[in-house]
Amino acid sequence: MKNHFEIREVKKNDKKISFDFFIDGKALSELLNISRFDLAYCDFDLDILEVDTSKFPNYDRTTLNKNAVSWFLGNNQPDNQFGTNRIVLYRCHCGSDYCGVVSFMLDKRDDLVVWKDITYENDDFEDEKEIKSRGIQPITELRFDRKQYELEFENYIEKYCA
Repeated sequence: MKNHFEIREVKKNDKKISFDFFIDGKALSELLNISRFDLAYCDFDLDILEVDTSKFPNYDRTTLNKNAVSWFLGNNQPDNQFGTNRIVLYRCHCGSDYCGVVSFMLDKRDDLVVWKDITYENDDFEDEKEIKSRGIQPITELRFDRKQYELEFENYIEKYCA
């Protein structure tokens, strides 16, 4: 069975557009039992935000967004601070993976994209107690039609990163 995949805006103001993935019509954060706007999980690599260029003159959010898309498409190796080759979905507001993240492994096939082992990750990745204490509902696998999945990311890039 294939899941339906969408990228949707979930919150918008004049300085930031926040996104989430929707799986079969339901927010992925909800399926995982996390709050998308809890400080522990509010950093999402597809969010579009205004950055104070006087403080961060070389910060280029569009490049970061495009890099994230390339990871989600399986075109480049993901940049995870743990070095686990897992793709980060949600991380702490500070942007550091070391606070703990929700991540997954990507498997790209001819007509299918599979997300495997969607769960909490930290320095002690095998610690089931830590995962349970955070209330996260791990997801074993999600399967998407590759064409539809890639089209969602193409539309995102065209609309928000052109």
